[in-house]
Amino acid sequence: MIRKICEFKQIVKQYSLLSIVLLVTFMAAISIVMIYYLPLNSPPIRSDGVGYYLYLPATFIYNDLSLHRIANEIFGGAIPDWTGASLSEGANNYLIKYPAGTALLMMPFFFIACVIAYLSGIPVDGFNWPFQCMAAFSGLFYCIAGIAALHKVLERHFRQSTIAFVILVLVFGTNLFHYATYDNIFSHTYSFFLFSAFLYCIQFVYSTNSVKYYACAGLVAGLIVITRPTNALWLIFGICYGINSLRDVKDRLSLWFTQKAKILIAATLFASIIALQLIYWKIVTGNFIVYSYRGEYFNFAHPAIFNVLFSVRKGLFFWSPILLTVFPGIYFTRVKTREFFIPVVLFLPINIFVISSWYCWYYGGSFGHRAFTESLPLFAICFCSLYEGLQSLLYKKILVIFSLFCVALSIWLMIKYWTGIIPFDETTWEIFTAAFF
Repeated sequence: MIRKICEFKQIVKQYSLLSIVLLVTFMAAISIVMIYYLPLNSPPIRSDGVGYYLYLPATFIYNDLSLHRIANEIFGGAIPDWTGASLSEGANNYLIKYPAGTALLMMPFFFIACVIAYLSGIPVDGFNWPFQCMAAFSGLFYCIAGIAALHKVLERHFRQSTIAFVILVLVFGTNLFHYATYDNIFSHTYSFFLFSAFLYCIQFVYSTNSVKYYACAGLVAGLIVITRPTNALWLIFGICYGINSLRDVKDRLSLWFTQKAKILIAATLFASIIALQLIYWKIVTGNFIVYSYRGEYFNFAHPAIFNVLFSVRKGLFFWSPILLTVFPGIYFTRVKTREFFIPVVLFLPINIFVISSWYCWYYGGSFGHRAFTESLPLFAICFCSLYEGLQSLLYKKILVIFSLFCVALSIWLMIKYWTGIIPFDETTWEIFTAAFF
């Protein structure tokens, strides 16, 4: 009897996850077709996405990391600065300012595009329609994979109904769906997947001490860093997961000492991934360490925290008010997900401070504030904790109504953004109110 009950529970878990994946995939596929058929947007490989992507055709098609062949054959002689690639100082090579993590994750889809182009008799130039289609599919795939990994993390702590509700609210009530469809070659869905996968690995690192999870955690950590370097802050979850007292700190240090061989394996894999970026910089510039964001900087003395969180231009909570649930949710993590409480309390303010300190606090053209998209696993943990922690049925109903309102609002604003009624940037109150109605 117990065995049958366990099997039934496993079927319910699989059905819940499958239902979420199918729904999001179906809605995203329709949206992508609409975006490029109408068209509401230019080809998928565009804007910052070009810079993230250039590593692949440069390495595997043109055999030229200097990018001069791509400059001549694709861009008519010179690569525009808006791609994120510009001539490096002291060397006659183009330097891609964006790190290589996104390209590494896109690699399987790039190879599939090469095969499709070859079999179809289309020039294998890295930018024809098979490459555009597979690039778009790649971003969606990693969003779905991130949802699946996040579901696996949450199901260790929460009911299936709660998880399904919270994930769907976060997908459609924030800008995650936008970055899975409209701007899906940007790095954010890739980082969202890596953040979720890292949490999944860390839970098993400390519960099983299996070498395979140490290895996976090291690989994922390396990819996190070379996808968006500031996202290295997410590694706080790997260090502080499960720590709630000074005694826990002592036990954690003791565990690391006894598992030093496994930690060495993880560190080696982590360093191997980072080395790929260093090798690229060495080939292109002659130096292993390069600051590729020339003219761009952090201003830690004057962080634009209020603007980042509340401004009409790109404020996180203005465009995604559902994320305000993170604050009461943090309180309830002390009961429902105590393992995550300290990492959340440490990561959230530091991440807000770092993002707010970037000279371009609004992060260019985007729907909402895109620098927080990858951190949605944190908000999911807090939201689930809040929902299941509320004892009053009335409060739960209020939370559900508020969530549905936020989803409707987000979808409404997203459509306005896609159709150009809300501009990519520099939204003011006048523009917002006129566009909203």
